[in-house]
Amino acid sequence: MKKALVLVCYNLGLWGILGFFATLILGFLSCCANLSENVFFGFLAFFAVSGIVASAYCVSKGCRKIVE
Repeated sequence: MKKALVLVCYNLGLWGILGFFATLILGFLSCCANLSENVFFGFLAFFAVSGIVASAYCVSKGCRKIVE
């Protein structure tokens, strides 16, 4: 159980840092390209969902190794 908690914290922390940089980069690109707020938030939502799915997959894969 402790390893699962460590994996969750590690993966979500990593995606949080990547999300911060993605927000900066997407904000700069959307400002330069005159994209609407809906497009900007759509890309951020896609990035957040992909981060959550990737974290869940990696944690479940890591915890499966412990059980087997």
